[in-house]
Amino acid sequence: MNEETSLMWQIACFCVCGALLGVLYEPLRILRLIIPHHSFITGVEDTVYLSLCGVVLFGLSMETGNGNFRLSYLLAAFVGGVVYFLTVGRLIKIIYSAVIKIVFKAVKLIGRKLVRPVIRCFVSIAHKLILPFVKLYENIDAKMKKHKADLKTSPEMLYNNINNHGRNEMSVGNRIEGKIGKIQ
Repeated sequence: MNEETSLMWQIACFCVCGALLGVLYEPLRILRLIIPHHSFITGVEDTVYLSLCGVVLFGLSMETGNGNFRLSYLLAAFVGGVVYFLTVGRLIKIIYSAVIKIVFKAVKLIGRKLVRPVIRCFVSIAHKLILPFVKLYENIDAKMKKHKADLKTSPEMLYNNINNHGRNEMSVGNRIEGKIGKIQ
């Protein structure tokens, strides 16, 4: 009779431990609501969480089970976690989801009201600062186009030759005309 009571007490301890591990999972759920991230990162977080659960359950089984580890301990912890997630966990998730939505909307509203005038001010200042550089670019571009028109388009001109096959070869059309003598 005493051993049966002890086993019931151990299973109750593991049920409570499962519920507490469910509470420990809530910050991860909140983090995923606030900052959505890639499934790989979610997998890493879950792996770390499950390894922490394994260490906690193993330590509890060594403490309460006198060094024995039973499958019923894992089942009791699982049942405790499921009961938490289906009852209190669901209610808590609804509450913090609503709070997070309200906070995001408030931050977005404050951001619109405070940040937009500042951005408009900086944009107008940036436009005034950029205008001289744009004018400088337009002047240089116009001069480059003018000088490009002055170049001769003869295929025999070395600086204008598009089909330069080698360093000292010159072509007319598609055939190589000949080699240009090097200046020594």
